[in-house]
Amino acid sequence: MRLNLKDIFLLFIFFLLQVIWFNHVQILHVFTPIVFIYPLLRLPLQKNEIFNLMWAFVYGVTLDIVNNTGGVFAATAVMVTYLRKMYFLFLKNRSFDLENFKIERFTGLQRYVYYFSFIFFSQILIYLLDSWHFSLLWHKIGLILVNTILSLVFFILFDIIFYRTSKA
Repeated sequence: MRLNLKDIFLLFIFFLLQVIWFNHVQILHVFTPIVFIYPLLRLPLQKNEIFNLMWAFVYGVTLDIVNNTGGVFAATAVMVTYLRKMYFLFLKNRSFDLENFKIERFTGLQRYVYYFSFIFFSQILIYLLDSWHFSLLWHKIGLILVNTILSLVFFILFDIIFYRTSKA
């Protein structure tokens, strides 16, 4: 299974959103939402995850080159893409069919818990890789939590914009 045109379009749009807008806008001069992982969380699942991991790596390295962050985005993108499959396998039984899975089959609450958990993990990973101050993580957990909730609000808006479900 390969990426379709919509997946590639989303990767490009969210790359531009993160680089042009979200990296330069701080809400209340403190909070910077991360939205670059949104298309990674929407990628189709595959039995052979190497294709998605390569896309995530190229996507993250490109973000790192533009932002001069030294691998923070690449590591986060690859970890999110890798752990995403385990997340779904943890939720389902062993007969879970990865090829036919779509995130749209989740209820709204399940989808937002999924988003929240990966945004929170990404925020922690970005903070740790950027600062290398493991002992200060507990002091920044409130900031990370607010950034996560703020990013989740944007993810909900993106779901409304890009994935409207019509009930006809």
